[in-house]
Amino acid sequence: MTGYRIGPLGGLIDTAAFHCGQAALDEYIRRYASQDVRRNLARVFVAAPAGERRRLAGYFTLSAGSVGCSDLPASLARKLPRYPVPVALIGRLAVDSEFQRKGLGAILLADACRKVAQASAVLAVAGIVVDAKDASAARFYAHFGFVPMPGQSNRLLLPAKALPA
Repeated sequence: MTGYRIGPLGGLIDTAAFHCGQAALDEYIRRYASQDVRRNLARVFVAAPAGERRRLAGYFTLSAGSVGCSDLPASLARKLPRYPVPVALIGRLAVDSEFQRKGLGAILLADACRKVAQASAVLAVAGIVVDAKDASAARFYAHFGFVPMPGQSNRLLLPAKALPA
């Protein structure tokens, strides 16, 4: 497989066959993702292999949030006001076990960052926050420039200045 089509979650995608190795992430895409989209709680984006429009290879969610200035790394916090600042949240990012270790996670993360960068032209954000499920996921995000938030090793931030132009 050489490519993927990434787009909003739609009714054509087969979520039942998705298995990433994390039961909570499997259950989310099957039971709750569509509800979150309908309720305007999150935007869910899915990746399907080229030529297999119904197959779910991976997904990520984006939503808006805020963090207290005191929760940010000192290098960023000193430049910001002392009240909560807006951020984009990657709530979930998962890759089906068949597609793991093939670069799809990086492709999904890059697409999420690109979408946030585009949105930041009309909606201000101080960065992207992600809550890594475990140490392995935290290392994945750190590899792409996310930095741990003080006292929260699995909560990481990618400052807005690091987003693609």
